[in-house]
Amino acid sequence: MKKTVFALVALAVLLAAPMVKAADQPASNNLKFGYVDFNRALNETEEGKSAKGTLKAEFNERQQKLDIVQNELKKMKEDLDKQRLILSQDALKAKEDVYRNKFMELQQKLGTFKQEMAQKEAALTAGLLEKLKGIVKDLGSKGNYTMVLEKSQDVVLYAPMINDLTDEVIKICNSTPKAKSK
Repeated sequence: MKKTVFALVALAVLLAAPMVKAADQPASNNLKFGYVDFNRALNETEEGKSAKGTLKAEFNERQQKLDIVQNELKKMKEDLDKQRLILSQDALKAKEDVYRNKFMELQQKLGTFKQEMAQKEAALTAGLLEKLKGIVKDLGSKGNYTMVLEKSQDVVLYAPMINDLTDEVIKICNSTPKAKSK
């Protein structure tokens, strides 16, 4: 949806440009486009690296706990497979139920874990994203850009490297005070 909106806006600007051009100047002289790769900026700014490090540490800690449960399940399954021929139907069913319940519990924990990590990532990067957007607005205004697009959304299919503002955004972001998390 975002890609379509961006593409339509860019198309509208390009189509409207001939109508607003100066009489003696070609339309291309009036238009100036730039782009920023926010994914790269988030990964390469100092604040972004710090947020990713925090997330990675928490991810690893929680993943270790989940690995313990997964190993317990694996052992339970192996024991169940070994005992399948010796156990009575009732005993086998009881062990299978315990295994199935533990497996379902693990699946729920995994789902919760993924959701919580996504929420934490959003919370850790929200302030930084706002800061980056502000930097882009300032660069766009000071550089007289007609439009600055977001590259990582695959809206920019081609643009010369000279129009890539990502390095400048990263440099400015790293030289300004840390963004506040929401």
